[in-house]
Amino acid sequence: MNFTKAALLFLFAFTFVGCASSQKEDEIPEVKPDPVIELEARRNAKLYRQSEKQMLKSMQLPTITYEFDSIRPPDYAYPFLDKVANIMKDQPHLRLIIEGHTDIIGSKEYNYWLSGSRAAAMKSYLVSRGVSAESIRIHAHGKDRPLTLDHSDAGRRTNRRVEFTFTTRDWNTVY
Repeated sequence: MNFTKAALLFLFAFTFVGCASSQKEDEIPEVKPDPVIELEARRNAKLYRQSEKQMLKSMQLPTITYEFDSIRPPDYAYPFLDKVANIMKDQPHLRLIIEGHTDIIGSKEYNYWLSGSRAAAMKSYLVSRGVSAESIRIHAHGKDRPLTLDHSDAGRRTNRRVEFTFTTRDWNTVY
């Protein structure tokens, strides 16, 4: 009985040490980047180049990504926001949904606040440009709707975003 226990213990230890030493210390496993990150970057680059007329026709808008823990819109966002403001003023039947998102870092409560503040900053800018506040709704999603599960710097940056959606529907039929 003792021999059987000793043999099993030896076999377990030998297997454990063998598995633990199968990868060399200086070997770093290859991590393939999430294709969603590159796809989203290409999509945004294309959508940022749209004219106001093309935006109105396609009804597709790029996302704006944020620096870590920031609610200040990035400088590159203002020309895009100006186009959206012009479209909204020229097309009073349009409504705009602005949805804020964060990466995984931080508490759930803080990330809801942060994502809502990002969306509110976008709305405030558009209202300052003459867009009716009643034509814009904001929603905070925090870290609940990531585009990618990649937790690299690029993945977290992709998830720190504000999304825009045009709609012609009345608010009571949207939410």
